[in-house]
Amino acid sequence: MQIVVFKSGKNRSSSYKLNGYLFIFILASLVIFASFLFSSATFFYGYKKGYSELNEDRIQDIQRYQYEIKLIKEENKAKMEFFNQKLIGISSQIQTLNSLGNKISNIAKLDKKDFSFKNPKHVGGTNKINIEFEYDSAFEKYLDEMANNLNKKEQDLNYINKIIRNMEMKEQFYPSGLPSKKGYLSSDYGERIHPFFKEKHFHKGVDIAHKTETDIRSLAAGEVTFSGKKYGYGNLVEISHLNGYVTRYAHNNRNLVKKGDLIKKGQIIAKMGSTGHSTGPHVHLEVLKNKKHINPNKFIHYRNKFSNDN
Repeated sequence: MQIVVFKSGKNRSSSYKLNGYLFIFILASLVIFASFLFSSATFFYGYKKGYSELNEDRIQDIQRYQYEIKLIKEENKAKMEFFNQKLIGISSQIQTLNSLGNKISNIAKLDKKDFSFKNPKHVGGTNKINIEFEYDSAFEKYLDEMANNLNKKEQDLNYINKIIRNMEMKEQFYPSGLPSKKGYLSSDYGERIHPFFKEKHFHKGVDIAHKTETDIRSLAAGEVTFSGKKYGYGNLVEISHLNGYVTRYAHNNRNLVKKGDLIKKGQIIAKMGSTGHSTGPHVHLEVLKNKKHINPNKFIHYRNKFSNDN
């Protein structure tokens, strides 16, 4: 088989003869080369596109992981804040309990070794609680139980404190103690010979003697109903208290309060003297209940439960 190729130019022509096998070889080579180019182009295009898609998938995975990490951080932060608030609440309750406990122990004069709120004992037992920052976990239930127990203790202490406040209030208005921290009992309540008239009479109070200008204190809180001079009494202070009680402090050198003044228990109301029917500086103390004189000894010998002077 022969293939003739004609070529013409410049009014001239020429021809070439190709062997059939050579032509087939050349044509096959061209087809193979074209196929190689196409395959290479397709491969590189696919590789590039596949790598790009893979890279985008990786970027999306990274972004998803970053978002999940962010959610985990936010969740842990919320959990930490949740348990932190619980611990703050418990700490606040413990401080309140310590404050109330210290006050009650001081007022009631409890033994600090047996009842001390300054160094509270540990709360808990032999069973250990795993600390897990998870909602509805054993640790959260343990904290809730502790908070409930502390809340109950706080209510109990508040109730006790209320009772003690009422007792303190009664103590304030109930006559007790001595009208003078210094001096001695010079004349008792009852029948005696009058120092001026030298005749038998009933002494309606008690006399506590000491030097002039010694402080005279009120036996209870109340209102001054009289402050001035009165026959036989000299300078007199009369104070009205709750439940029908009245106290009188006589023979004062000078009075330091006036009618209408509100007086606290233990407040200095006058200075000791010897005015009126008196033979020396002293305070004449009278106690009345519903306008009737009663023996002051039961009040001046009464031990003040809440006094810091005991």
